[in-house]
Amino acid sequence: MPGYLPRCGSLFPLLLAVAACRAPFESDFVTPPPPPPAGPLLPLRIGSVGPDFARAVATDAAGNGYVVSYFAGTVDFDAGAGAVARTAVGPYDIALTKYAADGSFLWVFVIGGTDTDVPFNVKLAPDGGIYVTGFVTAGALCSGHVLPNAGGHDILLMRISAVGTCDWAIGVGGTGTDEGHDLAIDTNGDVLVTGSFSETVDFDPGPGTALLVSRGGTDGFVARYGSDGTFISVTQFGGVGDDAGNAIALRTDDDVVVAGTFSVTATFGSTLAPQLLLSAGGTDYFLARLAPTLGLEWAIRGGGAGDDAINTGGIVVDAGGVTYAAGTFTGTASVGPGAGGQLLVSHGDADVFIVNYDGTGGWGTFARTFGGIGTEGVSTFTRDVAGNFYLGGSFQGSVDFDPGTGTHVVNALASAGAADAYVLSLTPTGDLRWVDPLDAVIAGDANVAITGGLSLAGDGTIWAVGRFFGLVDFDPGTSAVQRQSLGDADQFVVRYDQVTGAIRR
Repeated sequence: MPGYLPRCGSLFPLLLAVAACRAPFESDFVTPPPPPPAGPLLPLRIGSVGPDFARAVATDAAGNGYVVSYFAGTVDFDAGAGAVARTAVGPYDIALTKYAADGSFLWVFVIGGTDTDVPFNVKLAPDGGIYVTGFVTAGALCSGHVLPNAGGHDILLMRISAVGTCDWAIGVGGTGTDEGHDLAIDTNGDVLVTGSFSETVDFDPGPGTALLVSRGGTDGFVARYGSDGTFISVTQFGGVGDDAGNAIALRTDDDVVVAGTFSVTATFGSTLAPQLLLSAGGTDYFLARLAPTLGLEWAIRGGGAGDDAINTGGIVVDAGGVTYAAGTFTGTASVGPGAGGQLLVSHGDADVFIVNYDGTGGWGTFARTFGGIGTEGVSTFTRDVAGNFYLGGSFQGSVDFDPGTGTHVVNALASAGAADAYVLSLTPTGDLRWVDPLDAVIAGDANVAITGGLSLAGDGTIWAVGRFFGLVDFDPGTSAVQRQSLGDADQFVVRYDQVTGAIRR
């Protein structure tokens, strides 16, 4: 489930992990590398000797990038000539950093408590505010005020101003593990958050009370808050297993579409009109449509006997109300009701899928997959106005990245359980436009490079962020544009051309 550390030797669900299994980093150098040569800043390498991971990115109309990450130890967030160092209070703290289009540093805001604090996604509001969700622990500060903490991981929702100060932040949770995984901002400025919670949680951070009790393990939720952080409404879904909301998007009619994972059985909707979904085995994915008041309209499932998931930010809704979903599946999986028996079959351990659904939850006849004999994952997914798809994640071994009739095989440089990152673009019909592997000669199942976030910018570029290990060439062309991690995973920030995939510096 999102936020949990994977067992060593396993990468599934690969791209929901907060961090790879901690193990000695298998470095391919002895002494720290020299700084990058003079020239363009991009791609950026941000990090120190500890694990650092850029989880998501958003871009504004001016071409600036807002990168949300977690970091360990002391990290300089200015990759240029300046020095802007921040030191984590706990094992990991959260950083939101603003960079100009050329990669120059603008500002950084850091928040964290005494334990592990991790972000999952970042979104920009029309009024210039920046929203982040994830989880936070005791002792975190927003503008000098300590966030209340009920124990363990609490759901974090915070708003950062356009100049990098904390407008407000709330921590919502109980004594168990509670996390925010994705968020969306509606036309009147309300913020909708989805994620998971356990035990008993009061979702109202104000004087009121909005208690939900998990039905077993973790349950999923969707909560609505005002632009000032005041509680408006909340709904839950789940059953006796572990369930989570991982992705959320808004339709043009302000209805809410949410997706995620569930196991065994999960109940959606109110006690007066419940809808029950039954897993085919392992974890299945779900897609649900809610009214603006968060009342259920419908919910469907997809998957098979293995583990299947729609991960953080894994859905987009077009102007016509069609929902596109990207996720991972193993073995044989159905894409859900209305599919007419349509089945997906993976090449190896886990493959990536893209499917679409109409406004009633019926399968829209579109289904594409790619993968190889190893484990492939998708951690970020978006679509441009022309209908082209953009995905980022990780891959192992030999993978054919063309889901269409063509063939485009890329061989990962990582081995022995490690994985390479990728950025991929497909046409509206699911054929390959381009793919950029971000790879290094590295081994060991703790060393999983991931493209964690993508954002389309108005200047025709796509920002990609994530983590990497070892020596990586970020240029898909003939030139070498290399960066070397300092020890464990470092963050990367890079821009590519939306049409060609060429590096933009």
